[in-house]
Amino acid sequence: MKKLLIFSVLLNLVFSQGYDSLFKEGNSNYKSENFVQAIFNYEKILEHVEHENIYYNLGNAYYRNGDIGNSIWALEKAYILDPRDSDINFNLKYLRSMVMDRIIPPDDLYILSLYKKTIEKLRLIDLLGIVGFFLLLFSIRFAMHYFSYISKRINSILSYLLMVTIFTSSWMAFDKYWSISDNSYAIVLSTAIDVRSAPIMRGENVVFRIHEGTKVEIQDTQIGWSEIILLDGKKGWIPSKQLREI
Repeated sequence: MKKLLIFSVLLNLVFSQGYDSLFKEGNSNYKSENFVQAIFNYEKILEHVEHENIYYNLGNAYYRNGDIGNSIWALEKAYILDPRDSDINFNLKYLRSMVMDRIIPPDDLYILSLYKKTIEKLRLIDLLGIVGFFLLLFSIRFAMHYFSYISKRINSILSYLLMVTIFTSSWMAFDKYWSISDNSYAIVLSTAIDVRSAPIMRGENVVFRIHEGTKVEIQDTQIGWSEIILLDGKKGWIPSKQLREI
């Protein structure tokens, strides 16, 4: 695991509401190996504001406290906020390697796999910036149409390319938005849990077992139960209290 982020690079909102002192106190507790108190400090901040540095430090504190499930949960949250951060990626990859379950998803078409990886590594604000940039270029090109000697053919080609780029980047931005707003993933917190064919505690309805740190998608919920599906398509029911939603 890479080291704690000890600098306080938070939003102005954090400074204005006094959470910076909690962040520094959490870092101090972490360095003195009082991980339980550090976790308390970071979780307290996250009740009011989200920031990748807080989730990153929280994940490290959970890891040092021996809680792999919550550590992965915190790093997954940090990854959503900053998917290109090298420290977050390193620690999350390391933690995932500690998970007992080795779930292999079905292979996608190359172009679909490339699209998913691209979307995953870009933040929504990045995609909106790309859309805005190409809209600006299109506006400039439209204005220059009346003041330039560029041929009609070249103008048409440029317009077509810009419109395709704007449409593609807009589609990706909407896709990213829906993936964030409709996020139904969770992390298993129990050391091991039996997955059942129905939301009822009977010995004969166990279909398979999963372990701490495994990432699952929640498909449905009933009182006290969640229906989950794994990356390889296996599905079943487990008690909701054994999960922490990302």
